[in-house]
Amino acid sequence: MNDALAAVWHALAEGRLHFRTRAALEAHQVRLAREQVRWVAAHSPAVAARFRSAGLGLGQWRSLPPTSKAEMMADFDRLNTAGLHLADVLALARSAEDQRDFSGQLRGASQSAFAGQPITVGLSSGTSGTQGAFLVGVQERQRWAGVVLRHLLPPPFFSRLLRPVRVAFLLRAEGGLYRSVQSRRISFTFLDLLRPVPELAAALTAADPTLLVGPPSVLRALLDAGAQANPERVVSVAEVLEPDDRAALEAGFGPVVQVYQATEGLLALPCTHGNLHLNEAHVHFDLEPLGDGRWRPIITDLRRRVQPMIRHRLDDILQLDDTPCACGSAARRVARIEGRQDDALLFAGASGQPVTVWPDFLRAALNRVPELREYRAEQSAPGTLWLLLAPDLPSTRAAATTEVRAALARTGADTERIHLLFGPLLPAPPGTKRRRVSRRSVLPSPPVPEVTP
Repeated sequence: MNDALAAVWHALAEGRLHFRTRAALEAHQVRLAREQVRWVAAHSPAVAARFRSAGLGLGQWRSLPPTSKAEMMADFDRLNTAGLHLADVLALARSAEDQRDFSGQLRGASQSAFAGQPITVGLSSGTSGTQGAFLVGVQERQRWAGVVLRHLLPPPFFSRLLRPVRVAFLLRAEGGLYRSVQSRRISFTFLDLLRPVPELAAALTAADPTLLVGPPSVLRALLDAGAQANPERVVSVAEVLEPDDRAALEAGFGPVVQVYQATEGLLALPCTHGNLHLNEAHVHFDLEPLGDGRWRPIITDLRRRVQPMIRHRLDDILQLDDTPCACGSAARRVARIEGRQDDALLFAGASGQPVTVWPDFLRAALNRVPELREYRAEQSAPGTLWLLLAPDLPSTRAAATTEVRAALARTGADTERIHLLFGPLLPAPPGTKRRRVSRRSVLPSPPVPEVTP
């Protein structure tokens, strides 16, 4: 079966994974986890060593100490089950990005579980501080494409497949995940983010996509540059989707939905009502509480085997929505993805204890500044916050000072000990993800207990 037919088969199979009760969904996860953990521990030396080090049996996988992206990269060669070396993966992925040719693949080593099979490779953009490499096998790529098609094409799915689907991707790197399922009915156009904005706007208009996928900051810039398109859906990826961006994109292009995806996998997808649900039919989530209704996910991918993810801690901050969704899915609903964990700022409080300032507080404050088109807030030291503004005018500085200090005070931060510095917001390097709130200083944060809501 070729890639395109396999993707459609997986898309059809995805319709059977719509669980309406938590009990049914969790029973499904238990069945997948039992086989997945057994297989991965038998083929991944790194995962087997984690169980031995913790003194745990395979059935106790939920008690396994979590691993991080930095640890994953450090033990990459022993983690992956295709026998590939990180040096070779990085060399190919970086060459692809330099040459803008993403057709290259690696072959699984002769003694590995995926001997001789083509493996797709790629890199994350490293916005969380550690650049991650990813590996995807043939069947994983086909399943990924099918799941994405099922969730991103507007309903009803079966009749929609009878009409041509034109997907336009605005991405830093193209990767074989998209190209592999191209067919007569499904076409993919990769619009390279390194091209000048006017060229991208013209190319987008010419592509006339039925499905438009890209970072919201890029899509909005193309809209402002005169791009014209009427897709059935706009899919926001790679960045936090701000309310002002959503409103502008819906007015200019059409309905907007989100996808939550990272080096670690396909983590959340929109339902038929446009709400974002965790991809719990394929990924198990444990959640660590961060306070104020915010959670940090620890994932176990129940399908992925070339680069297994067993109890892998992410750097993202999630807010969940407990309201039942009209789609009837039992998968937990994501209210908001706030960005990376290191985007939470840490300042001294009035009592001297550290106070966490969540990105939402600063975004809400700066969104109230009149005439401010764009900004970035960067904590560069324990008591220093840079506000980079566009436009950088005396009036925007004054208004930003008032709003930011008020927001910081509401969080309990000692504003008398916080020094605000200002400067103009310069254009980000081409292909860089936007981060409106970031922390460049290395500040300690206390450990948090783990629970599952």
